[in-house]
Amino acid sequence: MDLKLSGKKALIVGGSRGIGKAIARQLALEGADCTICSRNESSLKAAADELAQETKRNIYPITADITDPESIKNLVEKTAAAMGSIDILVNSGARVGGGDPEDFHGIKDELILKDFEEKYMGYFRSMRAVAPYMIENNWGRIINISGLAARIGGNYFSSGPRNASVVHLTKSASLELGKHGITVNAIYPGIVDTETNRERMTSEEALSKAAALSPLNRLITAEEIANVVTFLASPLSGSITGDVISVTGGIGNNVYY
Repeated sequence: MDLKLSGKKALIVGGSRGIGKAIARQLALEGADCTICSRNESSLKAAADELAQETKRNIYPITADITDPESIKNLVEKTAAAMGSIDILVNSGARVGGGDPEDFHGIKDELILKDFEEKYMGYFRSMRAVAPYMIENNWGRIINISGLAARIGGNYFSSGPRNASVVHLTKSASLELGKHGITVNAIYPGIVDTETNRERMTSEEALSKAAALSPLNRLITAEEIANVVTFLASPLSGSITGDVISVTGGIGNNVYY
């Protein structure tokens, strides 16, 4: 299937590793030029060089900190200057939850505030900064990587609310931007087989327990997330907007209508 992405210009907020890097790779393989960002300049440049060599597309590395409004503004301006415009925005640069205590009595206020500054505000600022370029072209695709903790009650007093807020942001932005030919969607990833998760699940037993949560009895891959994101970024997905799509391997037994 031709996804009609050849020549499109994509900004992937995040992209030096994990889900963001997999998304940049798949978009580039479909013919898009991509800008990726990270706070770590050396790993970012290495990822860009690797992706450019593999995909034969232009991959632009630009360092940025999504908790800093000026850094986001600078990122978007440099991206547009390098590529000529921005057709696609993928927000995938926020911290992966699970590393700090999130229980009712143990969670620190600072973690909640940091999470919302990074994920909700970082995503919102990125969307607002790229919107003028998409409005000018009367076309655009925005995909926000949220998190399955939004649908899980319990000791997720930061990752749950921050990921739920991304879904609300997604729906609200889709209502605002739809008249300009811009769609906005979100993804709920499950437990993804990334470098970060493998660093945390250091034993085979931990990996097996995580895999057993899915009826597929395995972790999903960053490439599987990237495939769905790439379709949502394409002109063929024009009737899907304001929605959230679970790419979790079927975790949980709740039914959503």
